[in-house]
Amino acid sequence: MTLVAVDIGGTNIRLAVVRDDGGLAEHRSMLCADFPSFEAAITAYADATAIKVSAASVAVAGPVQDDLVDVTNNHWSFSKTGLAGALQLQQLLIINDFTAQALAQSDPSANGNMLLLDGTSADHAPLLVIGPGTGLGVSALVPAGGEYLPLEGEGGHVGMSPQSDAELALFATLRSELAHVSAEHFISGSGLQTIYRLQTGGKILSAPDIGKAAVADVGPERDAANMMLGLLGSVVADAVLTMGCWRGVVIAGGIVAHIQPLVADSPFAARFRHNGTMAPLLQAVPVWLSFDPHAGLRGAAAGFSNSHMAARMISPDQS
Repeated sequence: MTLVAVDIGGTNIRLAVVRDDGGLAEHRSMLCADFPSFEAAITAYADATAIKVSAASVAVAGPVQDDLVDVTNNHWSFSKTGLAGALQLQQLLIINDFTAQALAQSDPSANGNMLLLDGTSADHAPLLVIGPGTGLGVSALVPAGGEYLPLEGEGGHVGMSPQSDAELALFATLRSELAHVSAEHFISGSGLQTIYRLQTGGKILSAPDIGKAAVADVGPERDAANMMLGLLGSVVADAVLTMGCWRGVVIAGGIVAHIQPLVADSPFAARFRHNGTMAPLLQAVPVWLSFDPHAGLRGAAAGFSNSHMAARMISPDQS
């Protein structure tokens, strides 16, 4: 059986063959915009690598509970059973992209992760995995029966809770534009662009350009990045307290990795380890930053053999 791990985001699709030892080979990264559908993309990958895909474990940005999967921030949608039939797969697993990110972090200190905030990791407790990229992904990894149970949700779409006068002002402005202002509206690539636009009176700049300028020098770009990092600190603290993630936090997604030199002097740490009632608990929670571009693929591969994911598996006798 040839198992292919897939990571579908809002912008890119990454694919790799899963070797018998769990390692990955034949890595490819492609733009989703270059293909009309996921089926077309994975078919192009199979043709380019000269393999016959017989099983796939797919991490998808967006809800995956129903048969019809609509990829968030992407023009693709597909039926799980329809895809399995069209590709003649023996087995197909579809999981949320941040479920895969969580499964890839069974050892948060491995795979090149950088320790941002030191602490005491409680191995028996859940590990939070969160990260701004195209959107804001949130998951947690819970020890369960010798394996890890990943929690699947859409935590990036919870309501935003501004804490400072400057944040309240931005929140009020964005609320006049949107019916619901979520955390993702500020803590993501598009969120960084929104903060910059609102702080500069309407100027438009892409998230990569804002990030580059923010790292290079002081100015409105760095102001926008620091505000986003402060907001991220608050959202991370809320998630840790809500789910009891005393094992720690891994920040994934591409945005923070690209502006990592700013984190130490940003409001992130102060906002995460705030002075609220539960501050002593938050002081002990370590935080890592992931730079691994293949974490989603590694997590998708891990999910395929995780017993807690077995009920999600689609095979011909179920279709």
